[in-house]
Amino acid sequence: MSENSYLGSFQFGGIASGLDTSSIIDQLMSVERKPLERLQADFDNLKLKQKAWKEVDSKLSDFWDYLTTFKLKSKLIPKTVQVSDDNVLTATANTSASNGNFKVKVNSLSSSTSFTPNNTLGKIPDLTTQYYKLDGRTTPVAGTFTIKALDSSGNILENVQINFSGTDTIGDIINQIDSNSTYFTATLDNGKLKIEEKAGQEGTVSSVLLGDSSDTSNFIDVFNLEGSDFVPGSGSTAGYIESTVHAGAVNTSAVLSNISSDVSSGIIRINGTEITVSSSDTLGTLIARINASNANVIAWYDENEDKLMLRNKEGGPQSISIEDGDSTGANKTNLLDDLSWVDNSGNYLGNVVPGTAANVSIDLDGDGTADLTKTTWGNTVEYNNVTLDLKSISTDWVNVQVTQDADATYDKISEFVDKYNEIIGYIYDKLNEEPVKAEKGQTLSDDDKMKGILKGDENLQDIFDNLRDMAYGVVSWTSDVDAKYRSLYDIGINSGDAGGSYENTMKGILQIDEDKLKQAIQNNAEDVWKLFAYEDDNNKGIAIQFKDYIWDTTKFGGTIDQISGTTGTIGSEMRDIAKRMTSLVDQLQRKEAYYWQKFSAMEQSISQMQSQGSWITSAFSK
Repeated sequence: MSENSYLGSFQFGGIASGLDTSSIIDQLMSVERKPLERLQADFDNLKLKQKAWKEVDSKLSDFWDYLTTFKLKSKLIPKTVQVSDDNVLTATANTSASNGNFKVKVNSLSSSTSFTPNNTLGKIPDLTTQYYKLDGRTTPVAGTFTIKALDSSGNILENVQINFSGTDTIGDIINQIDSNSTYFTATLDNGKLKIEEKAGQEGTVSSVLLGDSSDTSNFIDVFNLEGSDFVPGSGSTAGYIESTVHAGAVNTSAVLSNISSDVSSGIIRINGTEITVSSSDTLGTLIARINASNANVIAWYDENEDKLMLRNKEGGPQSISIEDGDSTGANKTNLLDDLSWVDNSGNYLGNVVPGTAANVSIDLDGDGTADLTKTTWGNTVEYNNVTLDLKSISTDWVNVQVTQDADATYDKISEFVDKYNEIIGYIYDKLNEEPVKAEKGQTLSDDDKMKGILKGDENLQDIFDNLRDMAYGVVSWTSDVDAKYRSLYDIGINSGDAGGSYENTMKGILQIDEDKLKQAIQNNAEDVWKLFAYEDDNNKGIAIQFKDYIWDTTKFGGTIDQISGTTGTIGSEMRDIAKRMTSLVDQLQRKEAYYWQKFSAMEQSISQMQSQGSWITSAFSK
């Protein structure tokens, strides 16, 4: 028995009468609850309708999303461009490009203005520099280092182990190599260690092995010999292996305060763009911040040069300006001179190479003579709505052919027809779907309950009719629009019904006459696009009509929202039913209490009669 605030905690029935009072009242209430059950069924049915309309809304919204890109000219009637040599250039064309051929010769490519500092970031060591002070990229560890000379057969000519301490200078280490090796001598050139064949041994050594598992030093890393190859000698030319960069070179993890002893946190400006700098920044952090800024430059650290380079992103002889401090001259960093970029007077401390322009010749009639030339500061040239991306200089003419990509347009329109047929078919099925009736003892699934819920729905029928009318309709162009086609039928898209039952027409289905559509695309691609996607204040192509109508149908406060939204008609009905159900539940509880009251009174009367009978029986027995 459900909770009933009108009843006490306990009800005892049939004590005097022997009747199953609870069962009798349940049966009576079962009849009384029929109106409530009907209201509950109506409420559940409305909930299913809300769910069904939400599904319709989702399907239409998906079609709207598709139409937003379908209508784009570049998507619907694209051009294709073929070039005879894509090593020289590639090309793309917009929809306004004219079909035809022309030839291109790339005379020069564009380059960007670049800046190379004169000095390295790390201090270049000399012969007097002690080994333990070579802390450019690797913390030095002294000990032993092995050099093995091999002949052309791979035989070891000699195996020399050098033993040195951290306080030994580079000169001391070089002297050990000279005195201990028969085949090699060593030199230091601008901070780079060079190990080469001694005079008289030129061409003797075919290859070199540096280091051994027994070595205790990190000589190879400290002198940046990793990644370097032995260059064999011949005749009077000595073979050698050399450091890739000087032994004091830094790396991108170097902290700016270690590169520049007087650096302060502040601002530098590149091409007028302010870039913040902290003395605790690493070189890599500074590079990332420059490249992420609007300075329109690329900064990079050249590991072999040990220099921080710059170049403009755009081509041509555009200047690179480098300044310390903000626009007022405050917040200086004192960093730029140590990067070897500019001195305190703003003068470059390096080499600026101005960028150059690209130059192309264009032959319009194919006679091998340039009809015009074009120059640009980038390696992209625009001609007649065709974009040429230049790759390399050419001495021969490169043929460029622009054609209508009819296959791509046909595929796109076919996709549109499929999308439309999918949504119109879905709505038609919902309008004509039969409800599923549960067999005795069967519980329907949610999907089965949804079937037939919108059968014959007037609002859904209106949506179906409007979509079908747009698909089969005629566009009434104003006189100022030069458009060849006024309907999908004109380009070979129709119901496919030639008579009889007109089944496809009833369902709103579209079919494509492939030959007719392809011919329209090939001959009048622009007009095909207009039929679908042209739009101004007084004219709308068919895809635009669909898109606008679906928006009005699915937007907040639109047709579907007015039907199934929170404040829509279905929602209002559900709230009304909920109020009626609440009132009816209260009435049923009162009714149930009433029945219990009556049966309780009956039990009380029977109990009294039974007591009186017992008294009379007892009296006569005396």
